[in-house]
Amino acid sequence: MDGKLTFYQLSSEVANEVLERVEAFNRGRTRERGAYVISLATAYRPYYALWRIFPDSDIPLFIRTLAVTFDVAAERAMKLLQNCNVVLSVADNAVFERCYGLTDDVIPFGKYKGKRLAEIYYLAPSYVLWLANKFTPDTRRYDHLIELAKQFAYVHFELTVQKRQISSVSRFVGNKGDKLKDLSLTVLNIRLQVDTYKPDFYVDQNILAADRDGNRFTFLVKAAGQSLTPKALHCRSRKINRQEVLHLLSAKVMGHYESHGVRYTRLGYVKIQSV
Repeated sequence: MDGKLTFYQLSSEVANEVLERVEAFNRGRTRERGAYVISLATAYRPYYALWRIFPDSDIPLFIRTLAVTFDVAAERAMKLLQNCNVVLSVADNAVFERCYGLTDDVIPFGKYKGKRLAEIYYLAPSYVLWLANKFTPDTRRYDHLIELAKQFAYVHFELTVQKRQISSVSRFVGNKGDKLKDLSLTVLNIRLQVDTYKPDFYVDQNILAADRDGNRFTFLVKAAGQSLTPKALHCRSRKINRQEVLHLLSAKVMGHYESHGVRYTRLGYVKIQSV
């Protein structure tokens, strides 16, 4: 979907940095149910917007505007997608030009008469959900409008409902006891934790990371020394950052586990290449 991208008043350095963050965000996400897409700003449409493309529909569904800058738009899109596992893509605004003139999503009745579904969903999502699930007109003229409302209802479920299980492409890597070499992993999350086997505050970093295939790994980066507080690293500890790419020279597979439908490989004896 990304294809050739034309960035409006945006340096290639900033654009590439944001695209790398989006690529890292997509580790472990799937295109089986389509994609969410950020449309790029142009001179005539100076904002970035979020769309939903379904595999069984030819017309993208406009969800909302995001921001007037690419970095803020990407951050907002990734925050919106935190509860679903659908891939986030980026596309040139030309892909969506044919959609701007359509009027089949305009409500022709009621208190929101004349407004578009996307606008109503942003202001009052419960009304769109009512259209999708409970509106029963005595004519078929509203069938397409109801179908669009059902697409918004599906989006609402993906974006807002906390799910007990999220499908993932992650697979177990290796067998327990195997030694892995030359792993390139992107850090997804870091959690500080105190080593309870030591009497003082030795603050480790519990890392969640993914490889290019979306396989997820967890491991500890041990503290370099004692901290004064359980909420801070030792001054000589290497601070790991989200979206940072770590090159593991070697690691041992300590085990596997599954949580909420996502498979994880737990590593130990991790040797990280020095910066």
